[in-house]
Amino acid sequence: MNTSYLISLLTELKDIFHREHCMEFDSGINAIIQILSENPRPNSNEWAQATSIYRTMAGTKSGFSDIYVDRGSAEERVAANVRLDTIRKELWDTFDRT
Repeated sequence: MNTSYLISLLTELKDIFHREHCMEFDSGINAIIQILSENPRPNSNEWAQATSIYRTMAGTKSGFSDIYVDRGSAEERVAANVRLDTIRKELWDTFDRT
């Protein structure tokens, strides 16, 4: 998976969190985006650092998985949460493979 696509997923994730008034993960997401913008190799120390940051934020109690979209109609919430889960799973799987 190319880094520009991962950056777009992380940016979309941050945008979703902001719409839900959640800014607590900004510094971690921004750090990962900064690392990925330098296009590190998957087996590099930089990639390992990005992986560690993401998996720490996503896998801890009160982490990414505790945030859900709670606005709009029922149909809008379902669609937004499906997209949110898809982004989180894709990022988790990507950083898990390394």
